[in-house]
Amino acid sequence: MPTATKETTVQELIEELQNFPSDATVSLRDGYGETFSVAGFEAGSDGVTIVISEFGDDGDNEDEE
Repeated sequence: MPTATKETTVQELIEELQNFPSDATVSLRDGYGETFSVAGFEAGSDGVTIVISEFGDDGDNEDEE
């Protein structure tokens, strides 16, 4: 099943997230139900890239190499 792609600005993202607790964990889920953890951010000349980990927050990523 194809998933929709939505680009947003940092300001829009902050506005969407401001009602959540400040210590809430943020993760991403794709159209297949796979969950990914946010690993970091990279600034570029044309925007910001959110870097994701291939491991979700299921606790199994302690065996990473």
